This record gives sequence, structure tokens and C-alpha cells, in this order.
Amino acid sequence: MKTVNSALFRCDGSPEIGLGHVVRCLAIADELRESHGSRVGFAMRKGETGFSMVRERGYPVRTPSQGPPRFDYARWLRDAVREVEARVLVLDVRDDLSRETVEGLRKEGLRIALLDDLDRKRLSADLAFYPPIPQVRRLGWEGFTGKLFVGWEWVALPRQFASVPAHTSRGRTAVLVTMGGSDPAGLTLKTIAALDRLEEDFDTVVVEGRGFSLREELAARLAGARRRFELLRNVDDMAALMARADLAVASFGVTAYELASAGVPAIHLCLTEDHAESASEFTRAGMAVSLGVADHVTEEALAGEVSRLLADEATRRAMGEEGRRRVDGGGARRIAWAIANGMEEAA
Repeated sequence: MKTVNSALFRCDGSPEIGLGHVVRCLAIADELRESHGSRVGFAMRKGETGFSMVRERGYPVRTPSQGPPRFDYARWLRDAVREVEARVLVLDVRDDLSRETVEGLRKEGLRIALLDDLDRKRLSADLAFYPPIPQVRRLGWEGFTGKLFVGWEWVALPRQFASVPAHTSRGRTAVLVTMGGSDPAGLTLKTIAALDRLEEDFDTVVVEGRGFSLREELAARLAGARRRFELLRNVDDMAALMARADLAVASFGVTAYELASAGVPAIHLCLTEDHAESASEFTRAGMAVSLGVADHVTEEALAGEVSRLLADEATRRAMGEEGRRRVDGGGARRIAWAIANGMEEAA
């Protein structure tokens, strides 16, 4: 007999693919466990960093015993569902999981919740959650019979972002450089080089994410810099750190939503064209400036945009206020509530 209030999360996180999927799944898992008394487990295929993050929060992680070409995705996922006695499967993964596999699990009575996924398997979800990005508006939803939730209020962030302290000035203008949990493209290095060109007087804090793998290169870049850069590792309370920043340069992803929730005006660098399209919604809403795909952004262009915003306090203030207004940090709580209701309906 399946436990009524039980959920399985399917996600991955590594230096290569980033840690954002794990971060937002953990945010929802924490809400399910702490606010709804849910039993929660995770099914993860790759990423020792991601495995560790989940286990440190007290959740069991089921990993495959076999890799390609013998790996049977459908069987492995079905076994994981059975082991957790899950009523709901929460999907936040970008791999070869097929719509047919998801549909098969759904026909067996499993409720499917899906986060920010543009793949065809979205059509087999019972609950689908998205930020208001342009891609969602042009997707075809023929055959979808579930519930669709689209808006800034459905962005899942860690609980600390539901009560971000008001901005606290350090007396000097502070620029925050944060490229998420892993920074696979080395955008931290590019940003440091760009900021080192500037003559303006400001402090700079650089956050090294848990999965960052370019430590030697970063140390060399900092050692050769004209400016002083404060380097932070293993930051537990990112919300409080962000609240002290006057401007941020960030890789687009979960970090961009965190900065908006913290009221920090930001300049976005994007890894892909898809990210750039999503980031354009922040620009349209007046919460941030996107420079597009980072490969096409020169150090000179980045430095110029930082300089422009440093000189325009009114614009920075307006951007920060708009971010706080739109992204209130309560998305994980709302999603958990919708999932918990879905589990009750499936009982």
C-alpha cells in the first residue's frame, strides 16, 4: 500500500550542468517535509555534488546500478517510485526521459508534477509550473489535461528568500559576482577581468559556488588583478549576502530569480540562447539587464554596462523594487501546497 503523502524528485546537479535543478527541488522538498509531513526521496543519475547536497539535507538518494548502454530508464524510475512508495513524481530534469515513460507511470496512478520543462513530456504532467518566460507562451499545449501554473509566483527558491532582509548599505557601493553553483563556462573569470578595467570606487564580492572547478584559474586571476576582490566560499545565507549588494553580475538561472527576490538589480550573462530568451523577460519587466549569450559579450561591453548602472542609482533602485514586487520568494511553498493537494487527490 502506498503512503498517501509521499513524493519522489527526479533531478541532477553537477559542475557540468549546474546545480539549479537540485536547489529548487530541495526548496520544494523541504516545504513538503516540513509543512505537509511528506515522505520525500530523490532519484538522481549523475553528479556527486548534487548527491551530497541532497543527502546532507537528510533525503535518501537512489542512483542507477548500471550506466549506458544497459541502463533501463523506465524500470529504474519505476523501482525508485516503488521504493519511496511515491504518490507524486516531481520532474526537473533535462535528459532522455521520454514522454512515453512519463505517460506510462501516470497511467499506473502516479501523479506527475513538472518544473520549467519545454520538452514534450510536459504534456503528460498533472501539474506544470513555469516562470512567465516567452517560450511558454508559444508552446503548443494540445493534449495537455493537467493544470498549468505560469507566473513569477511559481518560481521555487530556498526558504530564506521568502523573508529577505531589506537592503543594508555597507557605506560603499558593493558589486556582487555570483555565477550559480558551478559556473561551467568560467564567467566568474570573465567578469573579474571586466571589473578590473574600471576606475570607479566600489567594493566587489565574488562568490565561488560549491561545484566551481576553476579554482586555480580564479586564484591566478585574482592575484594579478589591480582591484581588490573579496572571495567567499560555502555561503550558507545567500539571501542575506545579496541584501548587502547594490548591483550584481550573474549567470542566468536560479541565481537570477534569487537576486530579483532579494531586490538586487542585476546584469545577466547567459550560457545559451534559451537562457537569453528567458532572461529577456527580466529586462522587459525592468528587474535586470541581459547582455545575451556570454560568448558574444566582450569584457569591454560588460565593464561598460556595470559602469553605466553604477552611475545611475535611481535605475538600480527601481530595478530592485520591481524584482522584490514580482518574485516574493514564496514559490516553493505554493508549489508544495499544489503537490500536496495532488497527493490527496491521488489517494
